[in-house]
Amino acid sequence: MREAIGGTWLFQIVIAFVLLFTAFLCLSINHSKAFNVKNMIVNTIERSEGLNLDNPKDDEAIKKITNYLKETSYRTTGNCPDNYIGINRDGEKDNRNPAFCIKQQLTRTPSELPEMAYYRIVVFYQLDLPIFNEMFNFQVTGDTKVLSNSFTKDGYYRGPESMCQEYKNGQKIGNPKRCRDVPANKIVG
Repeated sequence: MREAIGGTWLFQIVIAFVLLFTAFLCLSINHSKAFNVKNMIVNTIERSEGLNLDNPKDDEAIKKITNYLKETSYRTTGNCPDNYIGINRDGEKDNRNPAFCIKQQLTRTPSELPEMAYYRIVVFYQLDLPIFNEMFNFQVTGDTKVLSNSFTKDGYYRGPESMCQEYKNGQKIGNPKRCRDVPANKIVG
């Protein structure tokens, strides 16, 4: 009788270790997938030098990102932190069921270019066990580099060698001019 009880306990311990190993394996695979998605989003934004968050459905970078999400079958969703814009798998704003969240963060560099921005990205992954389904939701966060194309005010910005470049709606306009040739009220910062 003692061996029968001992065998049952041993069997339960083995089952528990198999479940723990499966959970660890699922978590690490999902984390790796979310990390790759986050890196792809960051690289796409940096290559495009910014996003149009007012109308993400028509933005080319968002289209590339959503196509990648569909190709890799990334289906995890979560809740966006405060002040973030949620984007669903169709490229539309959706804070209830977003595939990823994004926020444009303004930065000030004290020297040449006073107002630029970078983007903060939040991507989700979860612990998904075969028997228990979705148990915990986690986040992977990342930042883009400061983008030179993300000026928030229209006007001339000082660059190297006393040259000023004009920006309108975050885009360069024309060729750089000497700052002394630009009216002082048009220079930002």
